[in-house]
Amino acid sequence: MSSKTGDGRTGLLDPRVAVALPMLCMLGAADVTAAENASTEAAVDTDRIEEVLVSARRRGDERLQDVPVAVSVLSDEALRKAGITDLSEVAARTPSFTFGQQIGNQQEVVIRGIGTLRLTGSAAEPSVGLFIDEVYVGRRGTATPPLFDLERVEVVRGPQGTLYGKNVVGGAVNLIAARPSDETSARVAVSYGQFDVFGGRDMWEGSAYVTGALSDSVAARAAVFYRKHDGYSQSTLLDEQLDDQDNYAVRGSLLFQPTDALDIHVVADFSHNESNGQSRRAVDDPTVPGFGVVVASGLLSDNVRESDAPWTQWEDQDTAGLTARFDYRLGGGHTLTYLSAVRYGDFNGRYSLVGTGSPPSLTDAANGQREKYVGITQDLRLSSPADGGSLRWVAGLYFLREDTDVIDNSIATTFLSVLGPGSVGDILDGEFIYDQENITKSSAVYGELSWALAETLSLTVGGRYTYDDKDYRNRSECLDFGAQPDFIFCVAPLGAEFWDIRTSKSWSEFTPKASLDWRASDDALLYVSAARGFKGGGWQGKPGTEAAALLPYDPEIAWTYEIGAKMRWADGRVLANVAVFHTSFDDLQVEQLDDAGLSLIIDNAASARINGVELELQVRPVSALQLWLSGSYLDSEYRDFIDSAGNDLSGNRLARTPELRFTGGADYTMPIDSELSLDARVEYQWQDEMPWLVENTVFEDSYGLLDARVALQAREAQWEVALFGKNLTDELYRLDAIPFLGDVFSRFGAPRSYGVQFTKSF
Repeated sequence: MSSKTGDGRTGLLDPRVAVALPMLCMLGAADVTAAENASTEAAVDTDRIEEVLVSARRRGDERLQDVPVAVSVLSDEALRKAGITDLSEVAARTPSFTFGQQIGNQQEVVIRGIGTLRLTGSAAEPSVGLFIDEVYVGRRGTATPPLFDLERVEVVRGPQGTLYGKNVVGGAVNLIAARPSDETSARVAVSYGQFDVFGGRDMWEGSAYVTGALSDSVAARAAVFYRKHDGYSQSTLLDEQLDDQDNYAVRGSLLFQPTDALDIHVVADFSHNESNGQSRRAVDDPTVPGFGVVVASGLLSDNVRESDAPWTQWEDQDTAGLTARFDYRLGGGHTLTYLSAVRYGDFNGRYSLVGTGSPPSLTDAANGQREKYVGITQDLRLSSPADGGSLRWVAGLYFLREDTDVIDNSIATTFLSVLGPGSVGDILDGEFIYDQENITKSSAVYGELSWALAETLSLTVGGRYTYDDKDYRNRSECLDFGAQPDFIFCVAPLGAEFWDIRTSKSWSEFTPKASLDWRASDDALLYVSAARGFKGGGWQGKPGTEAAALLPYDPEIAWTYEIGAKMRWADGRVLANVAVFHTSFDDLQVEQLDDAGLSLIIDNAASARINGVELELQVRPVSALQLWLSGSYLDSEYRDFIDSAGNDLSGNRLARTPELRFTGGADYTMPIDSELSLDARVEYQWQDEMPWLVENTVFEDSYGLLDARVALQAREAQWEVALFGKNLTDELYRLDAIPFLGDVFSRFGAPRSYGVQFTKSF
């Protein structure tokens, strides 16, 4: 960690060396996601890279190299070997993808510089869509289960305004659950490890699945997941562990095939997660001299893994879903698909905003959040035959209803309250509550057509007309005015109470897309595309007055222009995918921190432009060795950006957007004898300096994370024993940062961890 985080630590591996080594050793290395898709068993049989299938265009499974779209894939094997169970680890292995998290229901997902930082308001929408088996999840932090028993994860970059159920402006993450199979199989995996902190903190994980035929026309699959770990942070005042986890999940699915023409797939899932909450640490902000010492000089501990917050914290989350999909094959090869689903999420938590008491801090604050989400999806579409000749098309109707209830409770105390009524202590002392409800009804008609102009040249055009209608209710109440005799001011940002205000608004938008792809040879696909995306409008999550609560912000619009190439060389042993793009934004929804009012404000304050290059490479020089490298370069800036305080921020870089990111690694399988083999895997993830805020005053310095895994495998007995390690250089980095009055209240990522895993397949 750099001096900008205030702890003075650095990683053990110089990032410049880390960049050079994988690039030199890999040359034309590997698409990080496609590389992992081939299993170890397949690797020893062939030098060719195994084909990767995706469903990114809603046309059934297509070869990744045949799809003129920037998409990355993590297979079941990749997820298992890397120990991936949440979106943060997917982001680390995907070009142009960054992830942060303030609290469990506030995930900050950014693709190509485009992302919604916090969904504080019940009417807010994410810029990056999350889909589970093609079902949109509007409040991903609240209603997303852990990643387990998946067939693959697909990350599609750029606007998805044509085929995807819900229009998204930045990209889409598709979680595709493993389907039932007629062939009976099962797998059980258990692991034990420790975080290398406080003398060792335990972590346990287990997962299992079983699938097979129940009859000639019915197949079933059941899967379970459990993860529990001690906290890698500690509360010094309350003597309890923080950043811990107790998580379990189940999923069951049935595949009915009553006739040769009809498939019915029903999936149900449930998950529960709880913890003692997170640790947030005050770090001096070097850009605001003189204020940071108010906190930094009074901390009880110098250990960044220890919290001085006096508040009891917690997180408690339940998610559930039920999906039914009907695929009916009509005459002539056409397919009629009907998707009906409901997703549910219930989150309850509280976290310390500041991370220390008052004094030494000016204020001591905590925020409680209760969020309930129900999303109901109806999607009906008709698609042409897969071998339909020169024309292939998809057309459909879509409806989504989302009910989101948010209760936001903030409380603060300050030693400055002794200054009396009318002083600064009045806005730093007290308790208030926001009670919000929003109902979104989104309807759309969409279609896409691909026309083979020649044997090697295809034109694709599509469009989507979306109509969004939102009904919004908000109530605010000051529960405590703080130290007496203050009966005037509530704690900021609430300036005046308002009761049960209601408003509504609708927006509509047409989002077209066009692309031209040329099959230059059997091993080279070139394409150009233009796509328009938009994100719906909404209302402030924490308005200070009734007037501010009633004032909506508008949708944001983005155009992305892209040139790409997907190539194979050396008889299929080298794979290279490249995308070069330009994105232009209008009415960009920007979240700004107002220090004076202690509030987060979302406003259509800016236009922006983003230029980028994404590279994914894979090579298999010999059958036993796979090498991969993926990375991105983003050049972003706000244009015509005047913030809420009147400051001109034009020319600043987009928040949460590092210029350079890469992931590289190698996987080598060495036979020991006819039965046993040894598989060794190493991976390094690195990202460049990144601004946390639109003001570009607080930065996260560049850092890298090193993971490794060594496994002894018995092919015939189908068992594996693996030793694994994550963040082996014990790099200190932040997941979130909130600057306030000269300090940066920081949440840090997990320390070094290591363990052993046993896997048995049947």
